[in-house]
Amino acid sequence: MNLQDTLYFPGTAIASGSQYPLYLLCPTLHVLQPVEPEEGADAAAGSADLFINHGFCQVHTPCPLGPDRKRFLRLIDDIGERKDDYAAQLSSLTMAAMTAPRQQDEDTPQAILSSLLGRPNRKSDKEKEDPEQDLWQARLVLKIGEILDREEEEIARDLLALDEDEHSLFLRLHGEDVGAADEDDNPLADLIDLKARVRQPAAGIIKNRFRAWKQLLVNGNLPDWPIWATHWPDAAEIILEAYERRRGQAALPAGALSLPATAGLTGDEAFAAVAAFREEHGPLAGELLATLPAPLPAALVARWQTALEQHFPADQFGRTAVAIHHLAGLNISTLLGKPGPDEDQGTLLLVIADLA
Repeated sequence: MNLQDTLYFPGTAIASGSQYPLYLLCPTLHVLQPVEPEEGADAAAGSADLFINHGFCQVHTPCPLGPDRKRFLRLIDDIGERKDDYAAQLSSLTMAAMTAPRQQDEDTPQAILSSLLGRPNRKSDKEKEDPEQDLWQARLVLKIGEILDREEEEIARDLLALDEDEHSLFLRLHGEDVGAADEDDNPLADLIDLKARVRQPAAGIIKNRFRAWKQLLVNGNLPDWPIWATHWPDAAEIILEAYERRRGQAALPAGALSLPATAGLTGDEAFAAVAAFREEHGPLAGELLATLPAPLPAALVARWQTALEQHFPADQFGRTAVAIHHLAGLNISTLLGKPGPDEDQGTLLLVIADLA
């Protein structure tokens, strides 16, 4: 297997402190996005994301909007700028539209969404189904998911910063050295505090976002990536269950590794830490991936743990567990409905989860 490329799913952005450590193991992460860059623009050149600009991450738009792009983005801007619960309401609406049986009533989710999008409602029989409307719904679910994730994290960061300001003020009032306290900052403690403040998506929401993401995948002309990775075990479980139904056997366990729980809470901070690690230990990550799906030698895993401890001490950066599954004989894209051969060299599935 050529294991240099990894598809990240079902998220459409990597912008969180707990996501960045995946760059330590995977040379190139690929992310599907629901909206293409502006015509003539280079996605990397126009991005503020250092990981994209330096080639650590590549973004793909499986189903470009074309002439509808501006109209779609105007709708997204309106959702993001409103201060009421419009985003949550429309999120529920689009998810209902993707999961509910199609009906002909004027007040169905499909009819309401058609009105919002400025499109006439389509009849519900199979001959009249509108694949383009399904893709609009999928894009809306994914973009609204991005908005809600970003807002949750921003609110959590603001609350964390407020607490730190209050703590600094308390120290000053009591004549203590604020600078010495700042030197003791612990990224792991900050991450734990941040995660405690961020509301994690419920299992049903994750399934709906996975369904929307799959809609883009199966309708796009994309390569077959040898590794898939997710931070959402509920999303991985959908694939593992589908594989077992299809093949009549469970996916094969192919070992486990550790990653830091965080590489830094900001993109700039995380990029500097990841780049330093990859410069020194990039070949080691390559050795690990080249061994898969064969069992990982204990000595190789020990070298990996030592390298992590050198750059990301566990008592400061924590650890997450990476469970590795080998879906032998079948590509995941084919499993999810894309045309492809019945037999394949298989796919590796990496599932990142907090340590129990």
